[in-house]
Amino acid sequence: MWNEAGGPVAGHVLQAGSIGHVSLAGRGPAERHPVPRQLPLVVRDFTGRVGHLAALDALVPGAEAGAGSNSVVLAVVDGPAGVGKTALAVRWAHRVQHLFTGGTLYADLRAHHPGGPGGPAAPGDVLGGFLGALGVPPEWVPAEPEARAGLYRSVLAGRRVLIVLDDADGVEQVRPLLPGAAGCAVVVTSRGGLAGLVVGEGATRVPLDLCTERESLELVRAILGARRVDAEPEAVTGLIRACARLPLALRVAAGRAVIHPYLTVAELVAELGRDRWEVLSVPADARGAVLAVFDCSYRRLTGEQALVLRRLGLHPGPEFGAHAAAAASGLPLADARRVLDTLADSHLVERVARDRYRFHDLLHAYAADRAERDDGPHERERARRNLLEWYAHHARAAYRAVLPHSVDRHIGADVDLNAEPGIDFADAAGAWAWAESEWTNVTDATRATARHGLPRLTVLLATIAASALYLRGHWDDAFEVCDLGLAAARATGDRAVECGLLQRLAHAHQGNGRLREAEEICRAALLPATELDDPHLRAEVLANLGWVCVERGGFAEAREHLLAALPLSAGAHGGRLEGFIEYNLSGAALGLGEHDRALRHAERGLALVQDAGDDDVASYAVHRLAQVRQSTGAHAEAVALCERALAGESLRGDPRHRAAVLDTLATSLGHLGDAPRAVGCRQEALAVFERFGDVRARALGALLDGPPDGG
Repeated sequence: MWNEAGGPVAGHVLQAGSIGHVSLAGRGPAERHPVPRQLPLVVRDFTGRVGHLAALDALVPGAEAGAGSNSVVLAVVDGPAGVGKTALAVRWAHRVQHLFTGGTLYADLRAHHPGGPGGPAAPGDVLGGFLGALGVPPEWVPAEPEARAGLYRSVLAGRRVLIVLDDADGVEQVRPLLPGAAGCAVVVTSRGGLAGLVVGEGATRVPLDLCTERESLELVRAILGARRVDAEPEAVTGLIRACARLPLALRVAAGRAVIHPYLTVAELVAELGRDRWEVLSVPADARGAVLAVFDCSYRRLTGEQALVLRRLGLHPGPEFGAHAAAAASGLPLADARRVLDTLADSHLVERVARDRYRFHDLLHAYAADRAERDDGPHERERARRNLLEWYAHHARAAYRAVLPHSVDRHIGADVDLNAEPGIDFADAAGAWAWAESEWTNVTDATRATARHGLPRLTVLLATIAASALYLRGHWDDAFEVCDLGLAAARATGDRAVECGLLQRLAHAHQGNGRLREAEEICRAALLPATELDDPHLRAEVLANLGWVCVERGGFAEAREHLLAALPLSAGAHGGRLEGFIEYNLSGAALGLGEHDRALRHAERGLALVQDAGDDDVASYAVHRLAQVRQSTGAHAEAVALCERALAGESLRGDPRHRAAVLDTLATSLGHLGDAPRAVGCRQEALAVFERFGDVRARALGALLDGPPDGG
């Protein structure tokens, strides 16, 4: 249902229902979010599993009957690795998704992602992706997993949506992803039985075992064709036996014979017997069976293809681009693209977008194993370092493009890094787009540099990753990368780097509302800043300490720190640091009720950052001016200043700053009698605060729930 908003509307409107249900409305049908259909490609030659498909069909008898169900349909497909759980779930979901008019959602929960740092998918991250697919703008997605789950259930209420949760790690990973109302269906795949879902949520268990002999034969026939199977019946039987009737092993082995039509089935079985029979003869060892089949495929690769496959095994994350593959392998970009296309055609990597690929978890592990076995330690470590340096270089370049005024104080700016193949960021928007697609890999690369003893890369990547994670509200990851960076800085004895990373850690705690922790960390950062006898660095720490004190309401203490910082800041960062101090002095004066002094500080701060050419920081100073004008009752001027602050935001702006400006704007609009617009501003601000778990959300929510007033 689409709601109409009275009066002119700029952008989206967030409407709070009377019973706590959140509904989204836009300008009309032209802005509808498309119905999500996220299922991966169904396997073309899927065969067998008739009984299992029928069991799943019985859970969803049809659109009319399903609409009357009083509970969520929940099925758990469980079985050993490589048994075809995903193939079955996706095949069935394609068959029935037309019954689910609200869409189809799919998530790989990565329970068995190979030993890399990615690990199982966090439910909160999955919920963020689902909410985006269901039409919720990113800035409206809460930060806390519980809040995301609540919004997710609200959005699903009244919709018929099919949800496929693939490769689950456990009950606690799945439960937050379950809808709360009837009409939806969920199918979960897992190597374990997820007994808790069967007992607690009444899930229907659909156990999946190895294929029968007949199903195995049908699968091989579908892949190789009847002519080849009928020509070598005994060899086909041998292939089925060698692959232990494991669907993934059968598919890889038979697929290899298709790619090489002159390789007979008998020859394929002989190769399996020579090298991998011991592993493949143990049916319970699904991973061993898959490794044996991968070895067969690997030996058919050209040297160039094998090199790329091995080097991608060193990649820190589950997904990668063609540029990263080229950096890891040392091949020219065009050659890397050509090889990746060949590997994708051979189903050794999976295409996910233009120039972007991912590994099946076991293939990633296999590629890493091949790198360990086939490459010497020196060349393996050199390839890994090239790859990690490539991420560090481009993360640094993107940082410079998006935050050009921060280059002079960017940790690791002088580190010489591998830059090939280079990506040129034409503008800040291009750099930001790269960062949006790669920030997970940058975070994983930070972990990898720490694990492999590369401290200079660790501090560089930790600095950048912390900034990206701060803007997304991923606090736990931000704390982790800061800790990794600090450990690396202390190991090298670099006190300046330690001071910088302590301040980033303080920012993360401050952003998470842990102001006392942020204050303590800022005080800790004063020690290296003092020992280094660097007045600008000491001014920076004092300024941040004063900022934290302003936010927690310690205005007199804040002023003390800021006044101590002011004489030390002259000329620092082109005047931006001095402007930042004046901005916070204005906040302290405003908190103490000294309106004239607050105005003078705010005007000086704005002039300084404008002279420095930092328009984004100027937005903060303009907002402070608006707050000062509002405090004196000049609401029309405050509205104009808030609108100016909003217009001055850049794509890298902190969403919480925008929310704070909207809150200030709403107050003055209320005093001017524009209640509808004031409510809209507050609703938009509340969504952002809730997304980040900001403490201001509670007061703003109470204000929205209360009776209308003058602001």
